[in-house]
Amino acid sequence: MLKLNQLASLGQSIWYDYIRRQFITGGELQSLIDKGLRGVTSNPSIFEKAIAGSSDYDEDIKNLISQNLSVEEIYEKLVIKDIQLAASLMLPVYYKTDSLDGYVSFEVSPKLAHDTQATIDEAKRLYKLIDRKNVMIKVPATQEGLPTITELIGSGINVNVTLIFSIENYKQVAEAYIQGLELLSARGGKLSAVSSVASFFISRIDSAVDKELDKIGQEELKGKTAIANAKLAYKVFEKIYHTERWKSLLKRGAKVQRLLWASTGVKNPLFPDTLYVDGLIGKQTVNTVPPITFNDFLNHGSLIVTIDENIEEAVELLNKIRELGIDVNAITEKLQLEGLELFSISFRNLIEAIRSKIEKIKEQSQSFRVILNGYQSAIDNSMMELKMQRVIERIWEKDYTLWADRPTEISNRLGWLKSPDVSLVMSDDILDFVEAVNKDGYKNALLLGMGGSSLAPEVFAKTFGTKAGYLNLEILDSTHPEAVFEYVERFDPKETLYIVSTKSGGTGETFSFMKFFYNLTLKRVGKEKVGEHFIAITDPGSGLESTAKQLNFRKIFLNDPNIGGRYSALSLFGIVPAAIIGVDIKKLLNNAAIMVGNSEGANCPVHGDNTPAKLGLIMGELANQERDKITFITSQKLSFFGNWVEQLIAESTGKSGKGILPVVGQEILSPENYSNDRFFVNIKLKNDDSNDAAFEKLVNAGHPVVSILLDDVYDLGGEFFRWEMATAVAGWRTMIQPFDQPNVESAKILAREMLAQYSNEGKLSQPNPNFVSDCIKVYSTDYSKDFKSLIQNQLGVDADDFRKKGNQYIAIHAYIKPTTDNDKMLHSLRTLLQEKYKSAVTVGYGPRFLHSTGQLHKGDAGKGVFIQIISSVKKDLQIPDEAGSDDSKMSFGTLIKAQAFGDRKALKNAGRKVITFLLESDDLKSINKLTEKIEEIID
Repeated sequence: MLKLNQLASLGQSIWYDYIRRQFITGGELQSLIDKGLRGVTSNPSIFEKAIAGSSDYDEDIKNLISQNLSVEEIYEKLVIKDIQLAASLMLPVYYKTDSLDGYVSFEVSPKLAHDTQATIDEAKRLYKLIDRKNVMIKVPATQEGLPTITELIGSGINVNVTLIFSIENYKQVAEAYIQGLELLSARGGKLSAVSSVASFFISRIDSAVDKELDKIGQEELKGKTAIANAKLAYKVFEKIYHTERWKSLLKRGAKVQRLLWASTGVKNPLFPDTLYVDGLIGKQTVNTVPPITFNDFLNHGSLIVTIDENIEEAVELLNKIRELGIDVNAITEKLQLEGLELFSISFRNLIEAIRSKIEKIKEQSQSFRVILNGYQSAIDNSMMELKMQRVIERIWEKDYTLWADRPTEISNRLGWLKSPDVSLVMSDDILDFVEAVNKDGYKNALLLGMGGSSLAPEVFAKTFGTKAGYLNLEILDSTHPEAVFEYVERFDPKETLYIVSTKSGGTGETFSFMKFFYNLTLKRVGKEKVGEHFIAITDPGSGLESTAKQLNFRKIFLNDPNIGGRYSALSLFGIVPAAIIGVDIKKLLNNAAIMVGNSEGANCPVHGDNTPAKLGLIMGELANQERDKITFITSQKLSFFGNWVEQLIAESTGKSGKGILPVVGQEILSPENYSNDRFFVNIKLKNDDSNDAAFEKLVNAGHPVVSILLDDVYDLGGEFFRWEMATAVAGWRTMIQPFDQPNVESAKILAREMLAQYSNEGKLSQPNPNFVSDCIKVYSTDYSKDFKSLIQNQLGVDADDFRKKGNQYIAIHAYIKPTTDNDKMLHSLRTLLQEKYKSAVTVGYGPRFLHSTGQLHKGDAGKGVFIQIISSVKKDLQIPDEAGSDDSKMSFGTLIKAQAFGDRKALKNAGRKVITFLLESDDLKSINKLTEKIEEIID
């Protein structure tokens, strides 16, 4: 027996909290019905994602535009068609269950929530217009909504009563329903022909109560209130439907108004993902679940009646909550008001989304354009394979077999799929924290992190800037002592909030930063106040969480542990820093949610416009066809997005002797300066044509390209998710597991070995240079004794020679202080090499790049040549052994040199070509001299 049917035999029906056109017409809804699905619920937020995030409705909109209808009238025609189509598919369930199930719910406009008569009139109009007996009209359980329930039931209209949070409110709803049946009976109506559910909301209660529990340090009670509240509501339900009054109605054919558990997707990622399904199974109940929770339940949910278990414990828990001073009744009243406001916001967003879609259709604008120049047939064939293998559906089902035979580092790395939703739920708490920090007079925030912990915050800081009244945010992800010292001089610890950000909680560089600035702040503000200047963003149970508690950090943000660092942009690792500088995180996350809608399995990449799936398939197939250098051209305002996407792609796809090399920030040259291993992506802001001419030349030269148009910088919310999904799809196409990083540790291990030797012997072990020239020590994996032979032996005399030597790209690793002047010098060197060898040339500051492109450098096919530039240290800084202690066994200068030479050894061990330049004098002069020498040789 199918699992949903087994659940139904226990008395509970599963309904699906989701709807969209292709989901209905493409066969997915019917497939779920065949598996035992018994109903569908909808809301404005779901429709917004579906309409704004896909082309499902575009043809209908085109036809409706010409009818001179208002936006709201167009909305109504679009969604009513969906409701009718879904209801028709559900009708066999309705008959099979003798009208117990098979319903589709549709919401009255939230604008009418406080007007009883208007809601009644609108509900009757919609019910008649939809003209399906298995439709339920959703009505909020407000005081104005209660008489609406009675009148609608009394008129023979099915009602889904929504936004119930408290037991007292539920009693009022049940009374309104019974009165409605009595009214229907008095009017001579048939009681068996009408049905209702009472939607009792779950997860939002825990979110609100747990926030109060956090304030008083009662973590052991978190995640328990909502289920306890529901269990007691169920006891009330049983009592109501065993009264003599009810028995009288029952004899006349009345149906029980079942309790429907709503909002059962787990909002706290630290809780079990099926918590609000497993814990609420019981007779005469419904659970309406979002798609991810539905898939999780099918995968590993339980089939045990739980709703009537441990009732005494539930009572004790709620009593204890009250004794702690938490007013659950006040919280539930507030939640209902907030729920109404959220529905209103969702409805406004939906109308605005349709208005925007109408304008785009009128303008015939393309936000995603693909020109494949000779690769169309291969891509089409791959796209059909993607469809036949249900790749996108299986990603949402968390099917690890798409990428590997075992679930290791896959099943526990897919939390990013729901990051926009989870972060949106947590957004109010984040904003409350930001408000408190602003009130306390901080001026600056310094994020201490590496890789996935720092790159998304850098995008936000550099792209959005700081909103007036918020903190100036900067990122420290270089262990160069001069980079550290810059923030000693620039940021007064008394005015600075330090954000210590690391998923593992044990990243060596991040902990070194934290200990250094903790000691600095301790000396400036004293032991009692130092903790107020630090917050942590980390995984639960990490070393950082423990340390943060010991040091009394102001706040610890615990992220979903099932998200890898490079997929964490829309999780707390990215969203908390974004909020600190005043980014409208709700707008950003809503844009991300729309892209989630575009990415869903129901949006077929063949028959629909699933752009993340298409992009990923193109990336992967072109890589298989040796177009594996994905080169980004961006609007200047979006340039820092490239650094984030570079890590995502490189660390995800550079392994198992394969790799897609992301190239960002490269000079846009004329087509003859590129080899036929390129795939170009142009990401531009609306009305920015600065790169268009150069980009079109690349198109005309025959390179495959994708062009992505963003309306404004807030579209980056969607862009983060688009590239995360695309990279996962590219991993499938190239047969690469995109969520692990098997080669990242190699350089770290060798650096640690060098530091251990330093600790024992007092000096770093370094190889002897091949030669020394103009205060530059030169090390190479060949035996060259001068610059000319070095360049000719390792790179070649021209582009053809470069290829004949087995080279495909050059990676410049700069272990120097990141500055604007150094950026320019490195860019000049990069462009010189690019023009000479017609190859991809990348630049990364060390050790930062070790957490981004380092995996690819050691895990790909080994076709790169690596140029290390290591600066001398003029002013060193000691790293404390422990926070709060002055003892130190190592300096930042020692650490960065160990990292540089450790990476050199790791590259050599992997069979890579490595050239190392150790600068003994001024960085700028030495890099300039180095560039001149290379230019002289290759000219």
